[in-house]
Amino acid sequence: MNLNQLYYFKELAEQRQYTKAADNLYISQPTLSISIKQLEKELHCTLFRHSGRYVELTKYGRIFYNTVVSSLNILDNGKKKLKQTISQDQGNIHIAGIPTTIGTLLPTLVKSYQQVVDISPHFIYHDNPSYQICEGIKNGWYDLGICSYVPQYKDFTYIPFYTEDIVAIVTPENELAQLDEITPEELRGENLITYSQKIQIGKDVTNALLSIASDLNITNRLHDELAIAGQVITNNIVGIVADTIYLDGFDIHKIKLDIPQRTRTVYLVYDPERYLSPEILDFVDFLNSQKKNISKYNVKAKAIL
Repeated sequence: MNLNQLYYFKELAEQRQYTKAADNLYISQPTLSISIKQLEKELHCTLFRHSGRYVELTKYGRIFYNTVVSSLNILDNGKKKLKQTISQDQGNIHIAGIPTTIGTLLPTLVKSYQQVVDISPHFIYHDNPSYQICEGIKNGWYDLGICSYVPQYKDFTYIPFYTEDIVAIVTPENELAQLDEITPEELRGENLITYSQKIQIGKDVTNALLSIASDLNITNRLHDELAIAGQVITNNIVGIVADTIYLDGFDIHKIKLDIPQRTRTVYLVYDPERYLSPEILDFVDFLNSQKKNISKYNVKAKAIL
């Protein structure tokens, strides 16, 4: 029995078709078939039975499947931890952030950090939405994240880092452009566009709006301020976005929106169950020390005191 056989068995059990499983494994169907037969011969039992075009696990196959999945998960986690430790020992810090952080704030903070340490780690940046950042931390791809709170990863350590104002944006020709401040109730009857609820900021903004005015007409489909601002200009509708530097290139009017100030809170995130090198912990301490000065690094971000 070898690892390939276990991976082959798992894939066939989940796909239930030799052709599809072989395609996913990038092997030929005969190779897969021979591997399964050899495995069954070694285990002295039948693992699969045919059911038309599909295969199903036998009683023995189901018992073996549970063992294989558990074993491969342990092995994969061990490989991830090993890869992470090797990377850290080589002086690398993988840090993932939401686009506005990666594009503006984080490089400036890293530069400031490098000016106060004798030997700086090598920082590798990754640009992702909040959920993918947390998923990457869990899987060992990233050491640290700067992103929204993600409920699915509530066991992570979330250190409040900064907030961003949520504003309504309209074209200068829109009637609302005469206003400097507005409440969600005053947006009733307007066509609103904001972030997709597939990303955390979309969920947070939508929940904040609907908790105040439940009958708002909100379209959730876009992933960043650039796309939302483009729709606002093209269709003369109202956008609800974080006030980031991405808006500066558009001829729009911003209206202060009366919703809870911390609707858009950005956190420094890591998994407390994972090993963090002294260099990573030192950088975390540095970031914590800079929270009160965050506005000098990025005028759109506000410090959390």
